[in-house]
Amino acid sequence: MTHWLLAAVLRLLPAGRRDWGRAMRAEVAAIDRDQARWRFALSCVRVVVTHPVVLRRAGHPLLAVAALAGAFGWTSRMAYPPLRWGAFGLAVLLLAVAWGGRTLGPVGRGRAARLVRAGGILAVGGMTVEFVTKVVGKGDPTGKVGAPLSIFTVLMTSLLVAVLAVTATRSAATGRVLATGVGAGTAAGALWTAIVLLTPPIPADVGLGLTLTTVAIAVAVLTNAGERGGPVKSLLAALLAGTVAQLLIFLLVVLLSAGPAVLIPDLAPAALSPADDLADSRLEIVDPYVALLIFGGLTAMALSVVSLATRNERTPVTAG
Repeated sequence: MTHWLLAAVLRLLPAGRRDWGRAMRAEVAAIDRDQARWRFALSCVRVVVTHPVVLRRAGHPLLAVAALAGAFGWTSRMAYPPLRWGAFGLAVLLLAVAWGGRTLGPVGRGRAARLVRAGGILAVGGMTVEFVTKVVGKGDPTGKVGAPLSIFTVLMTSLLVAVLAVTATRSAATGRVLATGVGAGTAAGALWTAIVLLTPPIPADVGLGLTLTTVAIAVAVLTNAGERGGPVKSLLAALLAGTVAQLLIFLLVVLLSAGPAVLIPDLAPAALSPADDLADSRLEIVDPYVALLIFGGLTAMALSVVSLATRNERTPVTAG
């Protein structure tokens, strides 16, 4: 049994460590006492499974299985079956894209590529949890949530593909492109937040958000215009800045809609009471900003196309 156990576990070792594995098997075979043999075999298993290369190999499949199990358990509590399976299908699709997205290439070598990919995946996961909890999780026997769920699925899939493509090893987006794109988009979101907090309430339309998004795109373009391969890099930075700015402002509206009453514009003056007016206004303030979510998804689609069309043939250029 110890021989079979070690034989199975040692298959996980990289090729350069196979001699080490054979030495383990030879040593365990030389131990006479069963208890000592098992103790040695289990210590070998511990060493193998904690090896960094093995952890990287096994970590992704285990994480995917855990995420699937969590999504199934989470959605199984939904009362309306079509929405339950729709929400679970959304989780499965995003996991499949994240897993299959490795065909676009591993993440770039630079720190910027790793941070942008990690942040993008977390953003997709966070928005999915928020959407399913607030919209789908309530259940809707009339089926009115079906269309928003389909649209949201397309948007999140587009965003995830864009994140994987623009941060891949062969992407033409250098570290500078990623940093300026994300930085300009984040600055637009921060400036929007500052304006809202200093001069409340939240604007009832997306004019300010679109204006700041345009400024972020312009900054990203100008910052990369003088670089080698400037047009491509400027375009990638611009699309990245536009995606980040629009989605970030949408998320900020969702968060601030639960904030103090001073931040909420009066959008339901015909409500029966001030409390109802505030509650209805909290819900309605998010509606105009769904346009930013859709525009952000469309910008992410464009980012995916440009990233794939301009990727390098050989050497990664992501560390710039």
